[in-house]
Amino acid sequence: VHRLDKDTSGVMVVAKSERAHRSLVDQFSERKPGKVYLALVAGHPKKKKGEIALPIGRHPKVRVKMAVAEKGGKPAHTDWELLTRFREGFALVECSIRTGRTHQIRVHMSSLNHPLAGDATYGYKPSKNDDFSFPRVMLHAKTLRILHPGTEKELSFEAPLPEDYQVVLDGLNPL
Repeated sequence: VHRLDKDTSGVMVVAKSERAHRSLVDQFSERKPGKVYLALVAGHPKKKKGEIALPIGRHPKVRVKMAVAEKGGKPAHTDWELLTRFREGFALVECSIRTGRTHQIRVHMSSLNHPLAGDATYGYKPSKNDDFSFPRVMLHAKTLRILHPGTEKELSFEAPLPEDYQVVLDGLNPL
């Protein structure tokens, strides 16, 4: 019914019938589901929360990348909230997306100069002082809220952090 970026862990929904599939596809195309992600970002955001409403389109030179695109981009909206700052120069943020553009959180957080840990595509560069490396882009689809295709009752699903993500967080020291 929907997709996650390569290497992104977390919750997804799969339809068990054609009727459910149609209902869920309609919900996603109408931007109805609530989607919440955990992102480990480089640096410490100055604010505790914010919103990013910048259009996203194909990168003008690197066709496999996306970019903030003032011309020709599609609307994209991400709300974020700082959860924890770490001594090692990282922060855990919760991102809620109102749209579902390709690489949306990765592009938007990079536009704030806070690329996701492990995401060399969108600007993460390890420090010479880093004593650890990241197994992947540190993005996790934590929560998905949808309407039940039959009853239209709101359902909420949550995926626990996978072991590789938890190991990274356990190795960091909160401020």
